[in-house]
Amino acid sequence: MRLAMDEAMIQEAAQVLAARLKNLLDDGMARSFTLSRDEVVLALGFTESVSDLLTQSMAAAPAMRVRA
Repeated sequence: MRLAMDEAMIQEAAQVLAARLKNLLDDGMARSFTLSRDEVVLALGFTESVSDLLTQSMAAAPAMRVRA
């Protein structure tokens, strides 16, 4: 399942996900975390979009040569 996300959606997803994860981590007594289905879908779409952007960026960058 791939979700197409534009730049604004990626930024919003990152902010929402970061806030949710920070809240979970700030609860120092919690030994485990539960995410809703919507949060998992958001995280999945965000990570897939970041992966796509990085793949495109790496493909567009000129190959680097290492001098011996």
